[in-house]
Amino acid sequence: MKSSLSLKELTGQMLIAGFEGTRLTDKTRALIQDRKVGGLILFERNFENPAQLFALNRELQNAAASANLPPLFISVDQEGGRVSRLKTPFTAFPPPGVVGAAGSDKLARRFGEALGAELAATGINMDYAPCLDVHSNPQNPIIGARAFSSDPQAVGRLAVQFMHGMQGAGVIPVGKHFPGHGDTSQDSHLELPTVDRPAESLEALELIPFAHAVEQGLQVVMTAHVMYPAWDEEYPATFSRKIVQGILRERLGFEGVIVSDDLEMKAVEKHFKLEDVPALGVEAGLDQFMICHGFEKIEALQDQMIADVEKGDIRKDAIERSAGRIVKLKETMDAPPDDAPDFAALAAAHQKLADRPTARGHQKII
Repeated sequence: MKSSLSLKELTGQMLIAGFEGTRLTDKTRALIQDRKVGGLILFERNFENPAQLFALNRELQNAAASANLPPLFISVDQEGGRVSRLKTPFTAFPPPGVVGAAGSDKLARRFGEALGAELAATGINMDYAPCLDVHSNPQNPIIGARAFSSDPQAVGRLAVQFMHGMQGAGVIPVGKHFPGHGDTSQDSHLELPTVDRPAESLEALELIPFAHAVEQGLQVVMTAHVMYPAWDEEYPATFSRKIVQGILRERLGFEGVIVSDDLEMKAVEKHFKLEDVPALGVEAGLDQFMICHGFEKIEALQDQMIADVEKGDIRKDAIERSAGRIVKLKETMDAPPDDAPDFAALAAAHQKLADRPTARGHQKII
């Protein structure tokens, strides 16, 4: 990243923001053009129908282009199953656990292709999927069927096929929740969970899918707001240099973009002050900070990050490295579609695919 860029531009690329409305508002335009955010995340509140979503995403990208900014990451949580922000007429794909039960690499890849094609058709270029978590705790309130399997080798194999399918459709997949959220008994949206496994067990279970995905070309990883005392007794993974830098970067060799989970989740808000988050996150090795709801919090986070750099509490070269990784990835993105999608045709073909894993004899028809 060129050092001539301002701190506002550098730190802006490191922000993923939620926003209100189904069309471009003045406040959202300010996020893009004044705050220079690198990405936006969509929710149900931003969606009416595919044609509206296509128009919204085009407005968002045009706002960035008119300010001479890199294209935006326009992202969403669309895993299949209960974590699907975009409802009908988007295809109601089953959760990854159903795909995992089918055990078919070809099916997993086709799911990634189909899900990715629907997102790409509306101008979405990033999806917070696949889950690389291993479903190892039946009492887990948040993962469960979101994981492909309770077998780490199967999770890695099937998630990578899903990932390749999505990449082929022109959407950037985000592997989550590093280093693994499958063995928690608490929901990090509400509490700060702890996984008390010894390091040897964590490595044999949680790291296997992530290691495989990194080897196979995973470009973005999302961190977990979870404590792993065997690796770091002081900080959850999101703020742990030992985990993010030591394990993900150095041991697994990941060179892509690292993004936090939503920093408004109670696992963070109950235990860390917003003003401490930028320095903690940058020190740990985060490239992007996600805030899904609060416009004022995005402003405060960026202002604090800039102040920390100016005071010397955050190294400017760390900001430049992160922004450089982000812009480098954006340079590989496909151009957004020129025309609104024929969603009826897409949905008709994909619903048949979505029904296959639960059909009797599915392995014979894949």
